[in-house]
Amino acid sequence: MTKRNLFAFCVLQGLLWCVASIGYFYVNGFAADRTGHLFTFFFVTGHTFLFAWLLGLLCTPFAYLGPKALQTACVSGGSILSAWLGVDLIVFAQYRFHIDLALLEMFFGPAGGEIFAFPAGLWTMAALGTLAIIAVEAGLVYLSKRLTLSNRWIAGLLGLWLVCFVGYNGLYAWGKFYLIPSVISQQKVLPFAYPLSANRQLEKWGFSPKKDPLSTHASGSLRYPLATLTCHPPTVAKNILIFMIDAWRADMLTEQIMPQLSSWTQQPGMHIFTNHLSGGNSTMGGVFSLFYGMPHSYWDDFTSQHLPPLLISQALSLGYEPGIFASSKLTSPAFDRNIFATIPHLRIGSAGNSSWERDENAVKDFEHFLDTRNPKQPFFGFIFLDAPHGYSSPSAEKPFTPAKEMNYLLLTNHTDPTPYLNQYKNAVHFTDRLIGHVFTDLQKRHLLENTVIILTADHGQELNDSHRNFWGHNGNFTDYQTKVPLVIYDASNPKSVRLDYRTTHHDIAPTVLQNLYGCTNPAEDYTLGRNLFDSTPRPPLVSAGHTEKVIRWGDDILVFNKFGRMEQYNHRLEPVSQPLPPEKIQEGLKAFSRFYK
Repeated sequence: MTKRNLFAFCVLQGLLWCVASIGYFYVNGFAADRTGHLFTFFFVTGHTFLFAWLLGLLCTPFAYLGPKALQTACVSGGSILSAWLGVDLIVFAQYRFHIDLALLEMFFGPAGGEIFAFPAGLWTMAALGTLAIIAVEAGLVYLSKRLTLSNRWIAGLLGLWLVCFVGYNGLYAWGKFYLIPSVISQQKVLPFAYPLSANRQLEKWGFSPKKDPLSTHASGSLRYPLATLTCHPPTVAKNILIFMIDAWRADMLTEQIMPQLSSWTQQPGMHIFTNHLSGGNSTMGGVFSLFYGMPHSYWDDFTSQHLPPLLISQALSLGYEPGIFASSKLTSPAFDRNIFATIPHLRIGSAGNSSWERDENAVKDFEHFLDTRNPKQPFFGFIFLDAPHGYSSPSAEKPFTPAKEMNYLLLTNHTDPTPYLNQYKNAVHFTDRLIGHVFTDLQKRHLLENTVIILTADHGQELNDSHRNFWGHNGNFTDYQTKVPLVIYDASNPKSVRLDYRTTHHDIAPTVLQNLYGCTNPAEDYTLGRNLFDSTPRPPLVSAGHTEKVIRWGDDILVFNKFGRMEQYNHRLEPVSQPLPPEKIQEGLKAFSRFYK
C-alpha cells in the first residue's frame, strides 16, 4: 500500500461517511427549498471529508514503516472513526445533540453506570456492529490498493472538495447574515460543525443585514440575589420535604398506576397542579430550575462560585437540619458544587446495583435521618428517586404487561411503544409504593401535620408521543419531555384542591421563601418565577439545553442556540408558522441576563 493508495482510501472513506451522514438529515429533516438543498450538498461533502483528510494525516507516518503498517493503521483508524460516527448518529437520533465532552464526562464518570444502563442485547449488537465496521474498513483498504490515481485525478478531487468546503462556509455566512432558516437551521446537524460567520465583514462591504430580534444581552458577573433578603420566619417553622422523581411523566398520576399517591391526593391538605412545566428537559435543567428558580444557562456561574440557591442557604440560616437523599450520585451532574455545596457531610449517593435498589436505600436512609435528627429543629429534606428514569423495578412487581427492556438500537418511528411504556409504568408503580411508605411513616411519627411536602419531577419522558422518533428526554422541549406532576401537601389547607392554571419549576423557590421562610422581597429579586398560588398569567418560560436556549409562550416554543440555529414548534412538536410576539421574545431574552451585573 502506497501514499497514492492512502489518498484513494481517504476518498473512499469520505464518500462512505458522506452517505452515512445523510442519516443525520433523515433524523432532523431535509431542507424545503433549493438554497437549503444546495447548502446540504456543500455541507455534507465539504465538512465530512475533513474527517477523511484527518484520518489520512494520522495514517501518513505509518507509510514509512511499510505497507502492512499503513494498512493496519487505515483499518484501525477508519474503524474507530466509523464507530464513533455510528454512536454519535444514535445519540443524535435520540437527543438531537452530538457526543461532547460533557456527555463523555457523564458516561465515564462515577455515576455513568447508573445514568446509562444498557441491556445485554445492546452490547451484543454493538459487538457485532464493531466486527462489521472492521470488515468494511478492510474492504476499503482492499479496493484502495487496486486504485492508482493520477496527479490529475488527485488535483481534481481536491479541487472539487475545496469548492464544497468554501461553498458551505460562504453560503452559511451569507445565510446567517440574512437569517435564511433553511441554511442556519442545518448547522447543528453534523458533528463538530462550526462554519464561517462574517457578519461584520459583510457590513463593511456595504451589505445591510436583516435586523435580528434575537440578539442576547451581554452577560457579566453574577448578581444573586438582586437585593438582600428581608425575612420574618414564623415562630414555629414547618418541616420541608422536596420529593423529586426522575423522568416522571405528567400523565402517570392515576389510580391504576399510582394507587397510593392517588389515594393521598384525596386527603385534606393536598394541592394538585395539573398544568405544571419543568424548567428543563434534563436532570440538570429540571433540578437546577426548581432550586434556583431560573434556567440552567446560569449553571457555570453558580458552580464556579459554589453558590447555593436561597432555598438552601436561607433554610440553613434559619436553623433547618438538612437531609439530602439522592438515589443517583450528586456528583454527576455536579449538584454537590452548586445546589448542595454548603450542605455539611453531604450524602453523595445510594447503595445498590439497580435504580430501584438505590431508591429503596435512599428512603431507608431518610428514615434513619428522622430517627437521629434533632427533634427541636425543623428539617429540610430532599429525596430524589431514579427508578422511572432507569425503567427499573423488582422482578416481582410488574403489574403491567407485556413489558420490555429498552434497547435504543431497535427503536424506530414505527416501533410499538406499548411494552416499553409498560416497563416504565412498572417503575412508576414501584416508586408509588415508596412515596406511600414515606407519607405513612411521617404520619406514624406525627410529623405529617407539620411538614410541607413538594412532589414533582425533574423532567418528563417521551415514548415517541410526538411520532418523530423521540424516546426519553433531552431531545425537545414539548409537553412530553417537560410537563410533570406537581403535588404539594400542607396540612393547614382544609381540603384537597386542583389548580389548573400554568405553573413552572421557577415558581417553587419563591413559594417556599415567601410562605415558609417569611421573606417579603418581591420574587423578581431572586427568581424568574412567582408564588405558585398566584393565578395571574406567568411571563414567558425560559429554559436551556446543552447548547440551546428556549422561550415558551403559551403552547408555542422557540428554540435557538449560540450557533444561530432557530426553530419553532408547539407543545406537541408540530411546526408553528405564526412567530412568537416580539415583546415576549425580548422579555424572555432579558431573563437570561437578569442576574448579571
